[in-house]
Amino acid sequence: MLSNIKKILTLSDLELLSNNKSNTEIHGIAVDSKSVIKGYLFVALQGSNAHGAEYFKEAIENGANAVLTDENGYEIIHKTGSANSLPTIVSKEPRLILSSLAKKFWEGQPKVMAAVTGTNGKTSVAYFTRQIWSFLEFKAVSIGTVGVEGDYIDNVKHTTPEPITLHRLLNSLSENKISHCVMEASSHGLTQCRLDSVELKAAAFTNFSHDHLDYHGNFKEYFDAKMGLFERVLEKTGTAVIYSDDKKSNEVKLRCEKEGIKTFTVGKSEENDLVILKIKTDETGQTIRYKFKESVYQT
Repeated sequence: MLSNIKKILTLSDLELLSNNKSNTEIHGIAVDSKSVIKGYLFVALQGSNAHGAEYFKEAIENGANAVLTDENGYEIIHKTGSANSLPTIVSKEPRLILSSLAKKFWEGQPKVMAAVTGTNGKTSVAYFTRQIWSFLEFKAVSIGTVGVEGDYIDNVKHTTPEPITLHRLLNSLSENKISHCVMEASSHGLTQCRLDSVELKAAAFTNFSHDHLDYHGNFKEYFDAKMGLFERVLEKTGTAVIYSDDKKSNEVKLRCEKEGIKTFTVGKSEENDLVILKIKTDETGQTIRYKFKESVYQT
């Protein structure tokens, strides 16, 4: 069961307003007007089919105390003649603020957080990472396409959950003594800043190929979305794990190094930190032979 809100904050606590409405109490946050209850901050975002600000009046009727939106949202609200009915915060980056707000209400998360991005392989890498942690007797989960698996089960709806759902979930994991968590980081989720308040110790890059251009528009935007995991979300003291046999791996490595982030490479070349020597696949699974720090292992 996901954690419920247990605190009341003001707009000033949330660093949203410093005027005479800064003491307005906020009892929770919602991006769906139907989920708003008395005292909530309604976050009106641009959706795929409509802008959340179009449902501003419903949010008021349900008890919203304030609204956070972008410039387009404010224009929609202004046209309804309701712009002054509630404290309204207008931002160029409302999704980024939403991530921060979700973290303020649900502060807990597992001590070790990691995320995986790439066109393919995210689910498998997250699954294997969780298995390794479990074999080492850590309480661990993975979050992604198939939901939440491991020592805590939950059926989340997105590969990378939106910030409110995500931070409620991470807080629940912490309350249930889950110490290790690995997430799939989709390009959509990264573009929408869903992970921006997650404290990542490590992030992995699997590969990059043509996909999702219906959303991102071109390959550069798609790749830059992936790089947001390393350049914006990953802690500067964290580690970037890079599959070096992909054609984009060198650019990933260079951009991480430019940010001062430590890199760890995996691939077939002897120059890698972990060298893949041989992979054998049969009906029972995979056998991998690899070298790390001059010692050879087989699993």
